[in-house]
Amino acid sequence: MSETKKALSSTMVTRRQALALGLGAVGTVGLAACGSSSGSSSSSSDFGDSGYKVAMIMSGTITDGGWDQGHYQSLQNALSSHSKWTMLEPKENTADADAATAAQSYVDQDVDLIIGNGNQFASDWQEVVADAAENHPKVHFLITNTDPATEMADYDTLDPVETVLPDFKQTGALAGVVAGLMTKTKSIGFIGGMKLPSTLTKYSAYLAAAQKIDPSIQGQYNFEAGFTDASLGTNLTKQWIASSNVDVMWGDASAVDNGARQALQEAGADTHFDIAQPIDIVGDDQPTVVTSTVTDWMIGQAMDEIESGSFGGGKSITGNMENGGISLGKFSDKVSQDVQDQISQYAEQIKNDSFLTDDEVSAIQDTL
Repeated sequence: MSETKKALSSTMVTRRQALALGLGAVGTVGLAACGSSSGSSSSSSDFGDSGYKVAMIMSGTITDGGWDQGHYQSLQNALSSHSKWTMLEPKENTADADAATAAQSYVDQDVDLIIGNGNQFASDWQEVVADAAENHPKVHFLITNTDPATEMADYDTLDPVETVLPDFKQTGALAGVVAGLMTKTKSIGFIGGMKLPSTLTKYSAYLAAAQKIDPSIQGQYNFEAGFTDASLGTNLTKQWIASSNVDVMWGDASAVDNGARQALQEAGADTHFDIAQPIDIVGDDQPTVVTSTVTDWMIGQAMDEIESGSFGGGKSITGNMENGGISLGKFSDKVSQDVQDQISQYAEQIKNDSFLTDDEVSAIQDTL
């Protein structure tokens, strides 16, 4: 296993744990918290006996502009190509203590696929999964951002479970190539919610990729910005623009990223640019966003496996550029065709793992 992957699989922390430690301004968009059911799910009788049902449990809302909206969009994309499937109403804004109850309510309806938006469900659902395996054999669980080997070792059974892990190195490298080609000042920035393995891998690949474009590029970073305080993102970005002439930003901090975009816009949207994630938000209402690193949570693959009877056993689905789990979104008109063509060439190398080595990523990570 590479050093990058070792770092990613060690000591996973959830957003809820960050909040429990009193870190109101310290969290991450890359890891979601757990939650309870604010939305009510539809009764199984509403859907008849044919077809399949899928349900999603999330910590935030389907319009949060980041983590949960990205999951919801992934589910919508999967449903568009799976006509046998029907979605029950998602459980939004789920409170800590109710994660197991929320899942159990779907188990009791024999929902075919229950999706948990974050690694905290790996611990919250241990007893629910055991009950489902024994008493509800048609129920399956997909938990995102989770390494089953390290986070589900105490499970009695993983028969009805699979997880999804994005390729964070590819995500960071794509953002880094865009930043390396778009920066004029040779100074790029990154805001993360918390110093987690996934966030460190993203930033390290981001800077390493940018420096492959131009070794003189410097990176500014903050891993303790939280995920709710947009003004903190504004202030950090303003400071970096003033002190280090930062002109390109990429973020992993949800609402904080919105604040960073505000600072970039105030500095001049024609010269200061943002790379969004994890959903594609390029448009007139986002004048600084030049493209987005997009994550798809591979829900369609899970549906296919359920239909074929091959789902389960604690397998982990890797979301990457090869299977559509990682991609770049649309480009704004501020990215010239020549630069777009260069990005496409580098993206193909990233996809083939010939652009950036694990050692190059680790060399950055070792300095953090």
